[in-house]
Amino acid sequence: MKETMGQIIRRLRKERGLTQEELAEQLGVTCQAVSKWENDAGMPDISQVVPLVAVFGVSADVLFGITGTTAEEEVWKIVADADNIQRYGEPDTYLAAYDVLMEGLKRFPNHLILMNRCMNLGLSLSLPENGWIYAGDRAGRIAFETVKQANYIAANSKNISDVMRARQALVFLYCAEEKFDFAIRQAQDFPTRTDFTLCSHMAMVEEHRGNYQREAAYLCTDIAYALQTLEDNAVRLGKAYYHDGRYHDAIEVYQTYFGIMKAIFKDDCPPPYHDFDSGDCYLLLAQAYLAIGEKEKAMDEVENAVRYYLDLRSAYDETRISWKRMMRAPLVRETENLAYICKEVIQARLLNKLSDEAIAPLTEETRFIALLDEVKRI
Repeated sequence: MKETMGQIIRRLRKERGLTQEELAEQLGVTCQAVSKWENDAGMPDISQVVPLVAVFGVSADVLFGITGTTAEEEVWKIVADADNIQRYGEPDTYLAAYDVLMEGLKRFPNHLILMNRCMNLGLSLSLPENGWIYAGDRAGRIAFETVKQANYIAANSKNISDVMRARQALVFLYCAEEKFDFAIRQAQDFPTRTDFTLCSHMAMVEEHRGNYQREAAYLCTDIAYALQTLEDNAVRLGKAYYHDGRYHDAIEVYQTYFGIMKAIFKDDCPPPYHDFDSGDCYLLLAQAYLAIGEKEKAMDEVENAVRYYLDLRSAYDETRISWKRMMRAPLVRETENLAYICKEVIQARLLNKLSDEAIAPLTEETRFIALLDEVKRI
């Protein structure tokens, strides 16, 4: 049966990971209007057709159901194939996934969905500091392609989040290439204030609507992102002090950070916000303790880093961890933490942590050996 326009709009919105509120925000209409379209209780005004096709990245023919969506479905199949190839801790699988995406771009040149996937994976493969996933001999060529993709996305995407992510990728890549003037130009395009976000402004809208439950949800989500930003900045500050030889200052930064998290989350278990792309705060604190000769304290933090994931495994399903947890802290109470992690990934992640060169001086310690054996038995 042929899809109605409402069904097409709903499908395209979901394929792009947008909520009705986010689509309405991008189009400058109400959430109720989008809901009416998707339920075929009304149709978009003719003035909304061009913005709709721009957001979805399709032709007007697709929106009106005049032509099939074979190409779009094929793009998402390529993305799914690439995702299914990847195995944590196995760099060759990530390179294979990257090759699948790049072949997809040959078939569908400049397709923004494929371009975004290539850019994000290419960034991981391009930078030496990304550890095991670094592409080695292929990294230079991948970085070259990733710069082109990021520039294209920044110039052509209508999604502000994608544009900012592309600019962030360019900052990373230009810094790695020591093209600092180029990196500065990209950095200067970021907002100065941290409250220029979708969630903070949607919360304002809901406040004026009198929908305080939705307002609270938006604000909790925004604060959750702010806490991730705090973690990232704390890690980078601690690293800066560490590399400057100011080890005690680095320790104080990490201890203060954990103190803040403890005050916010109290008895929440497992403790959130300590292990993001910027690094694991526990391991970084251990590294700083080692720099001043405090091996026992360093070992305490290594155990904390590992215990986080071991506690997750014991708390949830034994074979495939699947949980949906409401955080207990009032500041992020309305934010759900949904994740799926299989035990093999947890084991690979922990073995990777325990092989970190920063904590190499601890590998002969009795406590370290016992911890490693526990991880191997997962």
